[in-house]
Amino acid sequence: MLETNRYSVINIRRYLNSDNPKLGESRFLQVLSGFSCLRNTDVERFLEKSSIEFTKKNQSVTYLVFDISSMVLVGYFTLALKPLTVRGETVSNTVKKKLLRVSEWDEKSDTYTMSAYLIAQLGKNFTNGADKKLPAKNYSYWHGTKLKRYNIWAEA
Repeated sequence: MLETNRYSVINIRRYLNSDNPKLGESRFLQVLSGFSCLRNTDVERFLEKSSIEFTKKNQSVTYLVFDISSMVLVGYFTLALKPLTVRGETVSNTVKKKLLRVSEWDEKSDTYTMSAYLIAQLGKNFTNGADKKLPAKNYSYWHGTKLKRYNIWAEA
């Protein structure tokens, strides 16, 4: 688990919705100028070009991760809320009852629709060794019938 006292996570809305001259959109862009992800330029491009627009349109929200000791931007992640649909025919009656607590049931199509958080973007800053300040963590997940492992910050 990440040590929460080593990092500060800031919602970019704090920059975008501020009248404070030390914040604001121009200050946000200044902060981003120190971000580089040569391993995946799409990650860098999203942060610089799309994160503001998507946040303003409420399509997603981006969070910047700073190392507290140096206040260096070490990474970011973007969350989006997406609909998740489950076909009723694929689950047991017990699961259907549980789904009704957190979803809407469409009787006509026999589907359950709920909201789910999606990690839409994940990026690590490789400028001046900032990537070393954010440790890699290993996680596992099921994909079909096979257990897969991935390292959350290794290739971000």
